[in-house]
Amino acid sequence: MGEPAPKKSCPTSLSVVLGTSSKWRQALFAKHFPEHGLDFMAADIDEKAIRMDRPEEMTVAIACAKADALLPRLEGRQVLLICMDQVVCCDGVVREKPESEDEAKVFLDSYRQGKAAVCINGLVVHNTQTGKRVTAVDIASAFFKPFPDSVVESLIKKGEIFTCAGGFAVDSEEMSPYLDRTEGTVDSIEGLPVIALRKLLERAVAPAITHVLFDMDGLLLDTESKYTVAQQEVLDKWSKTFTWEVKAKIMGKKPLEACQIIIDHFGLAAEITAEEFMAERTKRLDVLFPNAGLMPGVERLVKHLHKHGLPMAVATSSDRRSFELKTSKHKELFGLMRHIVTGDEVSKSKPDPEIFLAAAARFEGGSPPAQQVLVFEDAPTGVQAGCSAGMQVCMVPDAKLEKALRGQAHCELESLEDFRPEQWGLPPF
Repeated sequence: MGEPAPKKSCPTSLSVVLGTSSKWRQALFAKHFPEHGLDFMAADIDEKAIRMDRPEEMTVAIACAKADALLPRLEGRQVLLICMDQVVCCDGVVREKPESEDEAKVFLDSYRQGKAAVCINGLVVHNTQTGKRVTAVDIASAFFKPFPDSVVESLIKKGEIFTCAGGFAVDSEEMSPYLDRTEGTVDSIEGLPVIALRKLLERAVAPAITHVLFDMDGLLLDTESKYTVAQQEVLDKWSKTFTWEVKAKIMGKKPLEACQIIIDHFGLAAEITAEEFMAERTKRLDVLFPNAGLMPGVERLVKHLHKHGLPMAVATSSDRRSFELKTSKHKELFGLMRHIVTGDEVSKSKPDPEIFLAAAARFEGGSPPAQQVLVFEDAPTGVQAGCSAGMQVCMVPDAKLEKALRGQAHCELESLEDFRPEQWGLPPF
């Protein structure tokens, strides 16, 4: 996987301090963020005293504890303080730095048996000028081919793996020849997720959110499963299987365009037109849509933002007729939106930003500054559209969405239940 090209991380005059004693992380930071200099500072905390059931929460908590420990030493300085923590999970068990040769051998034996080393990174950036703190989690996995005892012996003799979470180094001369594949980026496995950190630095200096735009399908409403059922029933006629690969291609597209993509993918142009496919699909969806439920965390978030007077709107690729069907059981909740923009009201589909720009323009007083608008999306095309509009974007992808299609949003959550309003300048829950 190619390395991200160095580029300016965020439009700020604030200097950056990296809170780490790790020589590995310092070298990676100097390589990928040369514009920020080499200002490092180590936090002296008892990491093992911070334990949580979910490693994602634990790594963020440790990173925050490091930041809290360093802030008194930064008093009077206006900087962006970066702190991180990484743990490795294998077979569902958290691994930190090996404490003995025997433990290191156990770790390495599991990797050469092909078991995944799942690297979980917790990141925090604290803006000492404004007091704003933002966090993120980035996950990547490494898979190795079998390697000989000589590799294990060499790694233990050199001793560097005793400073690495999980007891391995993906770029070491011993292990790198045996790397089979990765899921996620190599820099994330190494302990410094470049893309995630760039986005976090942007968020740390971004203005507070004043307006919110929501996508709908798969984000507010559980309709994606309905589409899967309907499309599979149409494809059954030709014994074709509607796979996740196809689903990812059509997410965020207008209905007719999505149907054409399906036809082209399966080579059915001689069998059915996009209009005919859509008509067959619509008959089935008309029955399924009225039963669409809310996604986790939606009701709490929408009501919370409404309570605090934050203007909200929906920008969905669905046409108006489908919107009415899908929301028929949720009129009260969708009534909290200032307005709705549907796909049949714009000429271009996502990833073009037209629908988000149109939705923003309808707010009272006209379009707010783009950076003060937060877009919630589940689809890669929607994320691209929001970013192209110059807005901040929070992605809540389907768990099955491949990692190659992620990473461009300013924030990625497993669920809207995990959203933290205070990190965006909004009132906390």
